[in-house]
Amino acid sequence: MVSPLITVIEAELLEEGAFCFDFPHFCTLLHCAEGEAVQLVRYGVIHPEGSGPQHWRFRSLDLYRARLSRRLSRDLEIDMAGAALAVDLLERLRGWNG
Repeated sequence: MVSPLITVIEAELLEEGAFCFDFPHFCTLLHCAEGEAVQLVRYGVIHPEGSGPQHWRFRSLDLYRARLSRRLSRDLEIDMAGAALAVDLLERLRGWNG
């Protein structure tokens, strides 16, 4: 007898605009090293609240922007600065940034 394939999907409902993640949790969700997340902050891809990595808090929008930036960087073979620019331009086209 063949067992049915079971797919488990885990999701977290986040309040829009709320600061939800500390730095280690954010890096875990992004599947990246802390150094890469710091670069995302330096290039302006994400904008955490707080004075430094040990105090940073991230929003769900930061997670979206970071994932998009990393995907663009990988798929288009562009550096972090180019990916940051692409994310900003995409958001402007979509009307998310005023």
